[in-house]
Amino acid sequence: MGEKPMTVVEMARMGGLARAKAHTRGEIRAWGKLGGRPSTLTVNQGRRIAEWTRHGIGQQTIAERLGVSVRTVGRYLKRPQGHRRSEAHL
Repeated sequence: MGEKPMTVVEMARMGGLARAKAHTRGEIRAWGKLGGRPSTLTVNQGRRIAEWTRHGIGQQTIAERLGVSVRTVGRYLKRPQGHRRSEAHL
């Protein structure tokens, strides 16, 4: 591994088998943690989204407050009520 971490594009170009032969499991795991899809919303964030939405706060503002994308907020709100982790325990 060089000084600069491998980008997602570089990883995709190498292919899985070539990457596995050229680098250690630890290196590959470390690169995966740097990129990829972010973690899911926490239960507390979900509760905040639900509460702020009830108070009429827009998705853009909610996303900015939580540091997530507007799309993440929208996806959360599209879930059926019973399938939202934060509201299942209320």
